[in-house]
Parts: sequence; structure tokens; C-alpha cells
Amino acid sequence: MKDYYSILECTPRSTRDEIRRNYRRLAQRYHPDKNADDPYSNARFQDIKEAYDTLTQPARKEAWLQERWLKQVMNNGPGETAPLTPYFILDKVLKFERYLTTLDEFRMDKYGLSQSMEALLSNEHMECLQRFNETDINRTIISHLLAAAKPFPLTLSGRLIEKLEILADNDPDCRKNISRFRKNLEQTRQQERYTLPLIILATLLICGLIYFMGKGS
Repeated sequence: MKDYYSILECTPRSTRDEIRRNYRRLAQRYHPDKNADDPYSNARFQDIKEAYDTLTQPARKEAWLQERWLKQVMNNGPGETAPLTPYFILDKVLKFERYLTTLDEFRMDKYGLSQSMEALLSNEHMECLQRFNETDINRTIISHLLAAAKPFPLTLSGRLIEKLEILADNDPDCRKNISRFRKNLEQTRQQERYTLPLIILATLLICGLIYFMGKGS
């Protein structure tokens, strides 16, 4: 959730005039007309405009304040102030991967975590990454998400892999790595499919052997 007060460099006590002045000052600094070739400034400008529209329209402001209050009650921390850029998404991916390393693979909530991991490539984030088209950043994101997805079966990571394939559309090396990752998960699934029947069969054979040995004695 974005912190519109911080984005406009004001506080909940700021008057409407103060909000308007800050908006004009920041909008002039980051306006696309002055930063046509800088997508990061353009992203900042969109956040500034969104913040101003929200804080100056009573209905939108009231809805945002209620959601902001709920987030604070749920101890989710302050809202986001950074604009949505590939660096912002990469930072989220790296933090998620680091968090996974602190968990026990056999006790983690794989379904819930897979949903959180997939959210890192939400439609909004995918649109951002494709629009900026930062090849090195996209490669890094793909690499770290593949590493994070290792503990998850194909049934939980399938949709994430599909999004990674879309993101790597023009990168043959990345697509090859994703394809190799998918094949490994498919092989693991095939092995697991036969593991239980083999265990049962081996158990029956051992029990049968013990029975006949006991009967013979």
C-alpha cells in the first residue's frame, strides 16, 4: 500500500493548500515533459499524481484512510513510498528469497508462500517490467525467483513459471534455464508418483519374507 502523504512530502495535518503546493512543486520536477527519456522519473510522476488525486477527492481519501488504518492495525508497517520500478520489484524478490532461507522447508506453508511468490509477478508488476525492459534486472529477477521456487512442487509453481517464460520472451538463455527448471520439477513429480507404490511393494515383500522364514522354522 502506497503512503500518499510521504509521496507528496506532507503529513496528515497538512492543509489542502499545502498538499496542492507540494503537488505542483513535485509535479514540475518529475513531469514527463522535462524527463521524457527517464522512465523512473515518469513512474515517480504517476505516483505523485495518484497521491494528489486521492488526497484531494473526499471519497477516495476516506477509502484510502480506512485501508491505511487497517494496515496499521494489522502491523503491516508503513506504506510504500518508492515508485513502482524494476528496482522496486527486484528488492521485493530479494527480500522474499532471503525470508525463505529462514524457514524449514518441511514445515513451511508452501501454498501460502507460493501465492506470495506469484504476487511478485502480478499483472501490474509484469507490465512494469516489460515497459521498462531492463534486461539485466529481468534476468536477475528470473534467476532469484527460480532459486526461491526450488522447494515448491510444479503444482504450486506452475503459474509462476509461465509468467517467468513471458518475462523472458526475448532472452533465449533465460528461457533455456526456465525450461530446464520445469523439466527437473516434472521429473521429481514422476519420481514421487512411483515412490509410494515402491515403498508399499517393498514392505509387502519384506513382510512376506519374514512370514515364510518364520513358518519354515
